[in-house]
Amino acid sequence: MTVFLLPGLGATSDLFADYQFPFPTRRVDYPAPSTPTLSFSDYARQLIRDHGIQPGDSLIGVSLGGMISCEIAALMPITKVTLVSSCTDSHHLQPFVRHLRQLSRFMPWRWIQKTPFPSFFLNRSRRLALAMFRMADAKFIRWACLHAARWKSPSVHRDIIQIHGDKDPLFPISRQKIHLIIPGGDHLMVLSHQTEILPLLIARHAPQMPTT
Repeated sequence: MTVFLLPGLGATSDLFADYQFPFPTRRVDYPAPSTPTLSFSDYARQLIRDHGIQPGDSLIGVSLGGMISCEIAALMPITKVTLVSSCTDSHHLQPFVRHLRQLSRFMPWRWIQKTPFPSFFLNRSRRLALAMFRMADAKFIRWACLHAARWKSPSVHRDIIQIHGDKDPLFPISRQKIHLIIPGGDHLMVLSHQTEILPLLIARHAPQMPTT
């Protein structure tokens, strides 16, 4: 069994660079969709094919990666799904984020990514997030913004856990059912609260030892 790690929108697989697991994992990067009208479900099929995701594997998805994890789990028998700073429906987003869908059509994402931004006053987590945003595929960002704002999970996986920060402004904790809460965690807590999150992920996805 392999645990696949799916980053969020505007992030790359470097999101998990400091996460060391005692079991097989594979970090996922997002290529641009073949067409702007590609559905989340069809994109999930593409990731299954390109990354060799197999029945019995598990998924850890952060933010947008959690949405795509739900889509993958609807297409094949996945063992466990863990969402970090994510959701199972676009209505769990702050309303203003959902409205960004219309603006995203006209946003010059590549220009925004290249725009110099003074990062000396940002903490380490935000500097890392900014660096990944500059590296992310601009076509993927535009496509994901258009589809995420109206997304609804096709089904709720039988073994799904949500880990969420109580200070997340994009996916408010009050809008959904959360299983494990990280006090003080915001939307970038996968970077800022690694010491709290990593043990939870290891405990959840470590292979179960047979009982005697």
